[in-house]
Amino acid sequence: MKRIEKFVDSMYLNVEGDQQEINELKAEMTNHLLEAVHELKAQGKTEQQAITIAIKRFGEEKEIRAVIGQLFDIQKVFAKRVLYIAVVCLIVTMSSFYFLWEVEESTAQGISDTRSLISYELKDKDVITRDMKRKIEALVEDTNYVSGVTIYKSKNVISRAGENYVEYNWKSVQPDFQYQRTVWAPKWLGADFDTFENGDEQWVVSIDNRSFSLLEAVVLFVGMTIYWTLFTIWAIINAYHQKRLRIGWVFIFVFFNILGYLIYYFTGIQSRSPKEQDDLY
Repeated sequence: MKRIEKFVDSMYLNVEGDQQEINELKAEMTNHLLEAVHELKAQGKTEQQAITIAIKRFGEEKEIRAVIGQLFDIQKVFAKRVLYIAVVCLIVTMSSFYFLWEVEESTAQGISDTRSLISYELKDKDVITRDMKRKIEALVEDTNYVSGVTIYKSKNVISRAGENYVEYNWKSVQPDFQYQRTVWAPKWLGADFDTFENGDEQWVVSIDNRSFSLLEAVVLFVGMTIYWTLFTIWAIINAYHQKRLRIGWVFIFVFFNILGYLIYYFTGIQSRSPKEQDDLY
């Protein structure tokens, strides 16, 4: 039956993929053709006639070769695209998170500087003059994240609840100065407002500012979830094509992600041939 073996080998001549999977498919095709040959011989055909008819029934050589090649190409392209999308998602997520983190850090530093400048204007002053109000308003306007400043006299709002702990009570207290303005804070981006209070023996300064901390958390969670899922899918596909997929590896990929895949890779690298290592997706 060398003719059948040559025919099957020709079908997979230029097919690139996992060698073990190719060998299994070749064996399955060979068995199918041999069964057809035996049936034809039982009907009175000679062996050569039976082989010719079996191959002809199986299909045109070029068409079969094209279908087999496309099948392996689709598998490889799909797995590679899943991996590429996962990597891109990770890069975009970490870049976006870092950018938002930098924005929040810059905002925190800007609030600290603004608070220090306001405190400097209030230092040793018993009354907030009109000139001081204009300077404080100018400090607020110089930022793009402070939405308001409220200033109280400390004696009116601070009550000591312990030796090192103070409470602020300004619900019923009229502020000595208040300035509010509108800043860009789209709800669809998860923008919110935080309040920072700072006080000394004379004045308590409350600063309202825009914050993207919620967006920062959402970007990190959603982005990492998408990356984690796609990488896990790629690892499972890869393990399946290498005939090493086990339920234990699935759990390791799910819970440990790239670390789990590295464990999988190095535990199997000794048993792979150079050709199999080249066929990794």
